[in-house]
Amino acid sequence: MQNYSIEWLNEFLIKRESQYTNVFLFETYDIQRINQFISLAKGKLAELLKTDFKFYHWRLQKGYVVDADGVKLEIEPTVDTSELLTTQTSVLLISYAFLKEHVELLSEDLFDWSQSQELYRKGSTVVVFCSDAGLFNETLRRMCYTIAVPPSLEVERRNLMKKLIDDLVAVANIKLEPSEEIVQASAGLDLHSFQTAFLESVSRYGKLQTLPFTEHKKNVLRNYGLVFVEPKIGFEQVGGYAKLKQYVSNRIILPLKNPEIANYYGVGLPRGMIFYGLAGTGKSYFAEAMAKELGIAMVRLSPSDFFRGIVGESESRVRQITRMIEMLSPIMVFMDEVDQIAMARDKIGSGDSGVTRRVTNMLLEWLGQRTRQSFLIGATNFLEDIDYAFIRAGRIDEICLIPPPDFEARKEILEVHTQKLRKIPLAKTVDLNALAKMTAWWTGAELEKLALDSARMAMEEKAKFVEMKHFEATIKSLEVNGLERKQKLERMIAVLKKLENVNMHFLNETLKMIM
Repeated sequence: MQNYSIEWLNEFLIKRESQYTNVFLFETYDIQRINQFISLAKGKLAELLKTDFKFYHWRLQKGYVVDADGVKLEIEPTVDTSELLTTQTSVLLISYAFLKEHVELLSEDLFDWSQSQELYRKGSTVVVFCSDAGLFNETLRRMCYTIAVPPSLEVERRNLMKKLIDDLVAVANIKLEPSEEIVQASAGLDLHSFQTAFLESVSRYGKLQTLPFTEHKKNVLRNYGLVFVEPKIGFEQVGGYAKLKQYVSNRIILPLKNPEIANYYGVGLPRGMIFYGLAGTGKSYFAEAMAKELGIAMVRLSPSDFFRGIVGESESRVRQITRMIEMLSPIMVFMDEVDQIAMARDKIGSGDSGVTRRVTNMLLEWLGQRTRQSFLIGATNFLEDIDYAFIRAGRIDEICLIPPPDFEARKEILEVHTQKLRKIPLAKTVDLNALAKMTAWWTGAELEKLALDSARMAMEEKAKFVEMKHFEATIKSLEVNGLERKQKLERMIAVLKKLENVNMHFLNETLKMIM
């Protein structure tokens, strides 16, 4: 058998030839994939089966079955399809299953067909196109074979772009040059969305721009209930933390942007980090700046993105999210409150019913995949609550403390929030050095609030400038307990020192600056 040019179809052909099962579940949202399968059925599949066969298409939304010529059959699908499969060699395509009613309608027959000896002898095959194989129960999924169909392959997008450019020349005499940047920027889009974004770009700009493709990617993630972040801030807008920036630049950003360097030294590409620190120390802010430095987009995840109330829905959600992330890669994944997503066994409540454990195991499997191309940053204030398997080497490269800013960092953060990110009219008497000394153990979030609340106070007084007295009054009102914060940080450091996935030299250098 010759390999088919599209990998997911090739996978189907191999599994069918090995008689793995009679029933295949194809996960996709793209109608063009159904058309590709129909083309396959009329070509390579006939070659594989080594016999003439009948092709049928059960259109679930229409409620009827058509033959290879699109002629409607006068049969009752739920009653007569088994006879079609057992009396002659047949290929039955069922599309499109996305509702529980579809699952209820199909499940019993799919179970019977999956390992039916009659179907094996006849060489008949059933293919179901669905939005998510997780709609079907676990027992049925084990009896079938699931193939996650990619929205598009790089080569497909490149070929489609060439075809669209040729069509524009022929129809409208518009000449465009193929763009490799567009091919990469459109990763994760299906072919229909790629074509739509292409035409939008030409119509709006008269040339190919990445913005329409990015907007379509945002829409894809919105449909999944996820937040797509286009990083707007880089390291230059992160006040202070010079050593951390340098460390991350050398350990993470350099090899990811220059994989040939990592390969030369045999160290492999970084796969993820955990940012551990007090609330408000800027973990998410720093992650976004890292994404900007890498030149990639970021997806923001939280526990609510995974956990659902209906039995089995959380597990299905994990499959959908991780699959979509890899389709959009290269991409950074920022997982906030990761301790709530990958909770240690002894921290899981008695009423959990096992869903947290199953979600954690699925995430562990994803993080451990050698083919994973996404880069994960997990943020937590409670490292001790995370399953140790989640943070071991191979899944996570390093656990990094994000401490409260030191004196120089506090001064820079105040400068960023009063003069760079926003232009606050400061009086000449405002002394950022003095303010930095007065705010020991404050977090970046609290320093931002200090700047904003002081400006609001001046605005309410209708003062022309924000003066030192406004800052001093705000400091008194915020009441940050430095001693309590220092003790909390010491406990966090004790947790870090028990773990192997921590660069102790860098940790000690960091502590010298703040303790």
